[in-house]
Amino acid sequence: MPDIRHSRQLLLIAATATLAACQPAVVATPAPVNASAAAAPASPIGPTSLAPVEAGLRDYVRTHHEADIALLERAVNLSSGSQNVVGVRRVGDLFASELTALGFTVRWAEMPAGMRRAGHLVAERTGTKGPRLLLIGHLDTVFEGEGQRFVRQDTIANGAGTSDMKGGDVAMLSALRALNAAGALEGSRIIVVMTGDEESAGAPLDVARRDLIDAARRSDIALAFEGGRAARASISRRGSSSWTLTTTARQGHSAGIFSAGAGNGSIYEAARILDAFRRELSGNPTLTFNPGLIAGGTSVARDTAGTAFAVAGKTNIIAPKTVVNGDLRFLRESQKDSTRARMRAIVADHLPGSDAEITFHDSYPAMPPTAEGGVLLSRFDAVSRSLGYGPVEGDPPESRGAGDVSFVAPYLTGMDGLGVSGRGAHSPEESVNLNSLRMASERAAVFMYRLINGVR
Repeated sequence: MPDIRHSRQLLLIAATATLAACQPAVVATPAPVNASAAAAPASPIGPTSLAPVEAGLRDYVRTHHEADIALLERAVNLSSGSQNVVGVRRVGDLFASELTALGFTVRWAEMPAGMRRAGHLVAERTGTKGPRLLLIGHLDTVFEGEGQRFVRQDTIANGAGTSDMKGGDVAMLSALRALNAAGALEGSRIIVVMTGDEESAGAPLDVARRDLIDAARRSDIALAFEGGRAARASISRRGSSSWTLTTTARQGHSAGIFSAGAGNGSIYEAARILDAFRRELSGNPTLTFNPGLIAGGTSVARDTAGTAFAVAGKTNIIAPKTVVNGDLRFLRESQKDSTRARMRAIVADHLPGSDAEITFHDSYPAMPPTAEGGVLLSRFDAVSRSLGYGPVEGDPPESRGAGDVSFVAPYLTGMDGLGVSGRGAHSPEESVNLNSLRMASERAAVFMYRLINGVR
């Protein structure tokens, strides 16, 4: 980050801390349904009651709630699994028309055909007012198909992407519509990036996330609309990477196992290493390492996707090869690097008659907590109290998976979890609480209004 921006952010922290000390006592507000009992930040930054224009934003969202649900239904009924290039593009076209009507310049960021990904929706408003905002969503889903269409039952709706994250996309658009109706988008500087492959990022990653990172370099604050909760938001998320452990040994008759001539075999070597990982590295909730797939025998062949093995072997043969695929999740890049070093040292301490190697592949970077993120959370907390939804605290980083906001964390301050609440994400039972769509839209509209206008 350039020195001038760093200086500006330090001044922001100092100024907002001073302003917070001058705020009146917090006004008690009714807690929303399903609110967490966890304590909120002690010092919200900003007013905890609504100004008239902010009340107008809230009322606009409430008046158009059924229209928002109708838009969500249209989006969910467009199948858009990550590799469904046509389907993802159709959802992008649907949301592009909404953004165009709000004065955004819209383009489609294509991906190379060999990546088998649709690309990303990028929309931008240029101006000179307020900080440069980056709003992040995604268009793809884990599941799709006729059995995953939108089905509403009162305040609950089922369907692919209802909560992860077409519901969050609609909350973002609802907030922008409310701001536009109030004239509050005039002069604002906002970039919207809705990726087409968040659930299964295309490779190589530097191409798949090029447009998102470019937008981050031209922004000051990122707001991501992955699934949220009334009393929680995320200012830190763990990064993720994968690893492959390969062990080899002498093939021979099982009767000779453990002997000086035959050795211990590749499967025991893999078992030694995995157990040493568990014993020596576990215990820190921000660090996890999971072996998700293992295969060993006389022959081991992996498919091109890396999610299946063809294995052959016999019980009376010492297995000469074992392969383990796993993931590693971490809160800081330094934690990732030190853990990898320890894993390599464990791998190098071989059982007699065996050998092993481990390789690592980077995926999502870490989004560690920062002072600037704490300021942003305190300002969002004040917005939530103003609207009567009660206090908001930060999600423990280990409670969330990796997300697109992680890619922009090295470049600017960000917050995630601003979307809707639901259940069953990444399963055929995915659902959304439609009341949370209204809550998320109201909070996003007032939050962005305060950011754009410097309300503290």
